Amino acid sequence: MYLKTLSFITSLLLLHGFAARAQMQDLSNSFAPIYERTNTAVQYNYDEQKQIHDYTNNWDLDQDGIKDSVCFVGTGGAHLYFFLCIVLSGDKIVRNFDFLQSDFPVLSSAQKCAQQGFNPTEAEAPFAVFDFEHRGINSIFLRLDEASFLASQKNLSRKGIRTRYVLLSFPKGKPVFKDFVTIP
Repeated sequence: MYLKTLSFITSLLLLHGFAARAQMQDLSNSFAPIYERTNTAVQYNYDEQKQIHDYTNNWDLDQDGIKDSVCFVGTGGAHLYFFLCIVLSGDKIVRNFDFLQSDFPVLSSAQKCAQQGFNPTEAEAPFAVFDFEHRGINSIFLRLDEASFLASQKNLSRKGIRTRYVLLSFPKGKPVFKDFVTIP
């Protein structure tokens, strides 16, 4: 009888452990399940420990023929935000744009961006990479939420940004900021 009771308790503990583990996976900040559901073809990894959404090797932002590193790095805290970090293959300089933050940096698919009439300011996803200006140069679009915009307004205005809709490109490897709404 003792052995059966011990076996039963051990089984319950194991089941509880597996259930807790499955629940923890559901609490992940990873967007992989979203990309799997939407068939978004993107190289993506989320590092739970470092809180980094890694989109490295998807786009050549500096036009040197080598794809660059694009990440969103977690800021910590109860309401987790992520700031944009870029490393261009041409110069390997880490560019932390801590004034460009999102609490949900999920990517719009390239297919959606290429659709006639696509407007990233109205898209579900606040992050997109596409040749928005039709110059043969991919730009990063980031729609800031109201809290991020207000917290970063001083830094944004130094870069010439007046709205929550930021477009960032790297012609000749140098960052160029624009309000998305000012683009023809």
